[in-house]
Amino acid sequence: MNIFKRRSFNYANITATLALVFAMSGGALAANHYLVNSTKQINPKVLKKLKGRAGKTGAQGKVGPAGAAGAAGAAGKEGAAGKEGAPGKEGVTGMLRWRTAVATAGKSESEPATVTLATVGPFTVTGHCYESGANTDAATYISTSEKGSFAQGYSSQGSEEPLEAGEDLQISEETARTATATHEANFVGPNDGSWAALTADGSLKLDGFGTQGVWLQGESGPACSFSGFLVTE
Repeated sequence: MNIFKRRSFNYANITATLALVFAMSGGALAANHYLVNSTKQINPKVLKKLKGRAGKTGAQGKVGPAGAAGAAGAAGKEGAAGKEGAPGKEGVTGMLRWRTAVATAGKSESEPATVTLATVGPFTVTGHCYESGANTDAATYISTSEKGSFAQGYSSQGSEEPLEAGEDLQISEETARTATATHEANFVGPNDGSWAALTADGSLKLDGFGTQGVWLQGESGPACSFSGFLVTE
């Protein structure tokens, strides 16, 4: 009697066997494939080596607002000097002014009390204050230390001829005059009474205006007052 019986294969056995095979192959497949949901699941060293393809260039963005102004740069080198300009017109060399007085008049025209008003080059302008009979007179004079100089006032006052050194002549067109006894004020402006002086070589020219007055403050004096100016050229 054969104790070993041949096992018969039925549908149930075959189905169970196939299920076991598929289960074993599926586990092996799962063991070789992983599902990655985050970069944290990747080793950092490996992550650094992963590089994708460069994408297409995107559209140009809008212009941003201007940035703050930067600090000023260092000053540049000084430029070359420009060309020398044309000389200007000759200007006035200088001006002298005076305002002074003489307290007491001199005895006469030949012995006046004098005061220096201005000195320029060889010329000296002086104020003369003197008694003339019953009157007190005041006038402006000019003198020169140079022979051959010229000095002339308005209406031919002064001299058309060259002067002698030390010569002293009246240059004001008019003389201020009033009765000494009344001490009535009298003031004489230049009117058209300008005057001029010129050195012998023509190197210095004066143009001046002078005023003179007597007893302008009444009896308390001073007897004579002088003011004016001259311009040198």
